[in-house]
Amino acid sequence: MCNPRGLKMDELSSLESIRKRPAMYIGGMDIRGLHHLLDELLDNSIDQFLANQATSVSVNVSGSMLEFTDDGPGLPFDEPGPHSESLAEYYLTQIRLHSPTADGHAPHIHLDGSGCGLRIVTALTDTCEVSSSRNDVIWRQSFSKGLKVGPPQMIAQPGNRGTTFRLTIDRDLFSDDWCQQRVDQRLVDAAYLLPGLKVESPSLRFCTSRGLADLAAKIAKEKRSPNAHRVWWFNESTDDIQIQAAIAGTGSDTDWRAFANGGTSMEGGTHLAALKRVVKSCGLRPASALIHIIMHNPRFAGPTRSKLDAPEIRTQLIDALMPSLKAFASSQGDTA
Repeated sequence: MCNPRGLKMDELSSLESIRKRPAMYIGGMDIRGLHHLLDELLDNSIDQFLANQATSVSVNVSGSMLEFTDDGPGLPFDEPGPHSESLAEYYLTQIRLHSPTADGHAPHIHLDGSGCGLRIVTALTDTCEVSSSRNDVIWRQSFSKGLKVGPPQMIAQPGNRGTTFRLTIDRDLFSDDWCQQRVDQRLVDAAYLLPGLKVESPSLRFCTSRGLADLAAKIAKEKRSPNAHRVWWFNESTDDIQIQAAIAGTGSDTDWRAFANGGTSMEGGTHLAALKRVVKSCGLRPASALIHIIMHNPRFAGPTRSKLDAPEIRTQLIDALMPSLKAFASSQGDTA
């Protein structure tokens, strides 16, 4: 749910309010805040990936322009919204106040804190052109500074599926340009967290089927662990929780990293505590140890979402991870 400071609904949802206080919605007006607009697009496409509705995303930036494309099912321009607009236009012009997603789907990914939806993208860009293939029709609609330029148009029969956003920076709000290096790093980070997701830019084409296993090995190698090739990987779902965990190498100073629903858990939390308990019980001292869980309704210790607070799943995580890691430790000659 997006409500940065508990404002009243009309204050929070109005375009004037968003453009008057943009930092409240994206965290700041520097380059990180600008790239939060990309995160909003990427979050939605990853949700489609988790629902087996999309496989890839690509991003191209040049100065003030960003083009983002996925191969998902398209936006619902052919469905009616609650008023006179299409459902897609409603998503693009209304901020989410009482749900983490526009259509209520779960689970939902937030790569950088809590998101406020596509409304933020249209409101905080100079121009936003949306082209979406859905049910054998290409739909296109344009927005400028949060206002629609016109109604959605049916363009042609599509050759491909998916949605493309073309954004230009609003120079009344941002002084930075898009940064290709930041874009590529965000895409790579997403691919490690979501095995099988294909990410692409003019300077990047990346996909890993082993997700955190490959990242753990990379970290161990960078730490010059003598056993960086020794990798344990767990990637399963249990009781509506998707669990991915990995350890690699050996070392006295473990690099612990935790993620929840795509976001970095800088302060750890329930999932990291569970992984540490299992690793310690197995008598292991890895160079790197990572865990990412995806829940339908994750709870956090504060508004920054930096610490997962879900004690009810601690035992569940331990029970899921322990047998697999014990078997790995035994095969490596390490015992609890």
